Amino acid sequence: MYDFDKMDKRLIVFGYLFRVANRLQSKMDSQMKDLTAKQWFVILVLGLFEQPPTLKQLAVACDTSHQNTKQLVMKLAEKGFVTVHNDEKDGRAMRIKVSEQWEQWDKDNEQIATQFIDSMFSGMNMDELTNLSSSLIKIFDSLDSIAEVSDV
Repeated sequence: MYDFDKMDKRLIVFGYLFRVANRLQSKMDSQMKDLTAKQWFVILVLGLFEQPPTLKQLAVACDTSHQNTKQLVMKLAEKGFVTVHNDEKDGRAMRIKVSEQWEQWDKDNEQIATQFIDSMFSGMNMDELTNLSSSLIKIFDSLDSIAEVSDV
């Protein structure tokens, strides 16, 4: 096995970011009824907007492609958790809004979500959470400065 004390800490963090993302998705998918982790995330991001966002705005806020966001939104619409309608000013733009069915699901499952989050962070104190939050934001922001590699 690896000697993590001697390893470059950046490589440990790099590897664990992937592992945490995979494990988080797996655990959430197994515990959330009717929704996947990615679908739940999209709905949570929807809640950040004052007005129903366009599909493009939602994709940017989720930091994922328009195509991936559209697939998730269409699945959520099939399940009745969101409604999709054309923008009044630009008929090409789709606006997404959570439905009453989502609001009921959220109320019914609030305890499960709270317990999940509480369990996930149970081994950390507020200083550790603050430092982790700050560090993840810095990593996220620094990824913007990495140039895209083009196929030349």
